[in-house]
Amino acid sequence: MRWLLPTRSLFWRAFLTFWSAMAIILVCGMLFTAAVAWYRINSLDGLNPGSLTHDAAQVARIHGKDGLERWVQAMDQRYSALKIYILDTDDREILGRTLPARMHDWLSAYRAAPDRPVPADLTQPDPSVQRVSWWQPQLLVLPDGTELLMLFLPFDSSHWEVLGLSPVALALLLFALAVTAPFCWALTRHVTAPLTQLRHTTQALAAGHLGAHTPAKLAGRKDELGLLARDFNAMADRLKAVVDTREQLLHNIAHELRSPLARLRLASELARRKDERQDVQLDRIERECERLDALVGSTLRLARLGALPEPNDTLDLGDIVSAVVEDARFEATTLQVRIVWEPPPPVLITGERDSLSSAIENVMRNALRFAPAHSAIRVRLIQNANYACVEIEDRGPGVSPEDLESLFEPFFRAASGAKTPGSGAGLGLSIAQAAVAAHKGRIAARNVSPHGLAVRIEVPHPLPAQAPVPLPVPLPGSPPPIRT
Repeated sequence: MRWLLPTRSLFWRAFLTFWSAMAIILVCGMLFTAAVAWYRINSLDGLNPGSLTHDAAQVARIHGKDGLERWVQAMDQRYSALKIYILDTDDREILGRTLPARMHDWLSAYRAAPDRPVPADLTQPDPSVQRVSWWQPQLLVLPDGTELLMLFLPFDSSHWEVLGLSPVALALLLFALAVTAPFCWALTRHVTAPLTQLRHTTQALAAGHLGAHTPAKLAGRKDELGLLARDFNAMADRLKAVVDTREQLLHNIAHELRSPLARLRLASELARRKDERQDVQLDRIERECERLDALVGSTLRLARLGALPEPNDTLDLGDIVSAVVEDARFEATTLQVRIVWEPPPPVLITGERDSLSSAIENVMRNALRFAPAHSAIRVRLIQNANYACVEIEDRGPGVSPEDLESLFEPFFRAASGAKTPGSGAGLGLSIAQAAVAAHKGRIAARNVSPHGLAVRIEVPHPLPAQAPVPLPVPLPGSPPPIRT
């Protein structure tokens, strides 16, 4: 629910911006409408329905219907808050206008009333004292005796009727556009400016500038754009690390190939002498070729593991470990080393058999290289609700603390007491780390007391464990269990 926080979501910023603009339009529109309405109401001050009725009766008596038409038009132009309608005997307005719906109700009530008003008294010296209502139809008499009906429509019912005027509606529309345009521009700028910065950074990264990062101000934002900027920076750092690692790998491969190639060249030169040491030199050439073949094979395997697709097979991790242990026991017998392993109940995981088997085998072979004679290598498989862990522990010399972090780097060789000094290409643990990383797991090593090295492989355990076993408590002075 963090996206609902106002400081962390573009939704809330757009929502608040929209309603802020709507609130300003509403408040200003109400004020504008009220001002116009009160202006129209105040414009009725000084007008008296009795005086208007007296004037209309005089115009009708003297100038007839044509005079009434001119008088009504003049009154409409002079008083915008008052409408005057005059109907003939057929209920047709003399100017041809359509009566509002409310005036039809007034006419119906007028005709249904028992008492009808009489024509205005033109002999009255002060017509303003006549008791005449704005909402009561008035009779007018033409010179030929024809009676007309006059109705007043003052602005009295609601201030909102002003919205019906087209100039006011146009003014409100223009005002709404004037208010919303800056808000929309600000909101758009708030979103597009960071995207423009991100696009420029992306172009720089695509051009090969692997150190390109988004501006610190953008990465420090708390909304979705800030999250995107931080993810982009993390991606750029990861790309730079991958490229640097590949360049370092190529450098290391070139360095590792020089030594066997130099020995091959020297052995071939010596073999050309065809003396009594020719067979020795040919054997040396064969060993160097085998070493080159192993180096190239390990390098290709490491590269393939880096592009391994996401595993989706359901496997029993115990069966994989048991197969590796059985193969390793043949070699361990000749080295006088015991492998202690008790197969547990099935531990189901989602993975890829060959890569996991390769990872465990490389860790096992590393343990066999450094395990002293008459010692034991302990292999344990433990699990909880989230992880399955394989731990391989030997009683060798261990690794210096400063070398523990570099133990899984390609071509790294620790200065320790291996049975075959200088053997191996330094890619075994790197291959194991790449295989475990392809399973979204972790691999780490720690020294054990009194001496020895323990390598722990953890892979996610999404399937329900059949017999959960708690992870063991680390030995004093050892790091806590690995967590992803």
